[in-house]
Amino acid sequence: MLPSTGHCQPHLNVAFLKVHKCGSSTVAYLINRFGYKHKLIVALAPTSAHSILGSFGTINESDYKHPPCGKRWNIFTLHAMYNRTRFHQLMDPNTRYVTILREPLRRLQSAFQYFHLERRFPGLKEQTPRGISYVTSYLKRPEFWDLRFRPPQSKVDREHFCFRNCMARDLGLKENDYDNFLAVQDFIQGIDNDFTTVMILEYLPESLVLLKRRMCWTFHDILHTTSKKQRYSLKANITGHMKGWFYKHNYADVMLYRHFKASFQRQIKKEGVDFLQEVQYFKRVNQDVSIFCRSIKQHTARNMTVQASKWSEAFSVNSSFCKSYSAGRKYWYPLLQSVYH
Repeated sequence: MLPSTGHCQPHLNVAFLKVHKCGSSTVAYLINRFGYKHKLIVALAPTSAHSILGSFGTINESDYKHPPCGKRWNIFTLHAMYNRTRFHQLMDPNTRYVTILREPLRRLQSAFQYFHLERRFPGLKEQTPRGISYVTSYLKRPEFWDLRFRPPQSKVDREHFCFRNCMARDLGLKENDYDNFLAVQDFIQGIDNDFTTVMILEYLPESLVLLKRRMCWTFHDILHTTSKKQRYSLKANITGHMKGWFYKHNYADVMLYRHFKASFQRQIKKEGVDFLQEVQYFKRVNQDVSIFCRSIKQHTARNMTVQASKWSEAFSVNSSFCKSYSAGRKYWYPLLQSVYH
């Protein structure tokens, strides 16, 4: 049995639904580390090359590596559109569902830069002045460009290359319901019912500390790499009118984000002053660990000890931890599949 933290036991069954360009990989890495640490069954695709499990919400038997002896997954951290029925078939019955959201316009800017979405809209590059971000041209006439979108041939790329209501889509909203007010409301209520924690990227430290409290985890479990804010090489001259038009055009994502941001802020307020103090302490600890990991070489035999506090027991990190805490899917795949044998 795992040691208790305070008066509760760590919760071991977590399904983290990744949402494109919402900082979800950072969270997935730390949850993978948690799964490996506790020798849990983590959902795996057939090979490490697969970045998405299933296709557009459908998960077939051939889409994943089957756990031994008919067991179910304890941990899920892959890209997959949320399908409530299928996830409840595949996950442990005691699973808590978690996801993360981001301000919709910032998410679009990140997606344009990361996926080079301008390549999927014929004529967009030619209509964009030199030195100006392609997303600016798109935002001037989003409905016009949507009709000219050229989808990739690959199913995987079609799931990755998204530009409208992408957060709601990843969480299971059908495209036919994007402009259906009642359907969007019902969808949001369903996510509210199913998910224990909906994190907000703009409040990542607060989100992780809230996750720690909800799951009865430790500071060690939520340590993550600290990276610089995403830089955009081209100017994005986004006006208030363009933002308003984008929000109207992405009604489902805006409603989803506003609902859960407001809910998140209410939850933080209920946690009280002690929570905010814990967040500030965690920021310092996480920054100290990040500096330590950047300062040592891979095989350096040196430890860093974080002293016990009112919020966490003492723990140490070393070069082995530093190698793993920022590692991606392909790093974790061979390690996590060891429990499948």
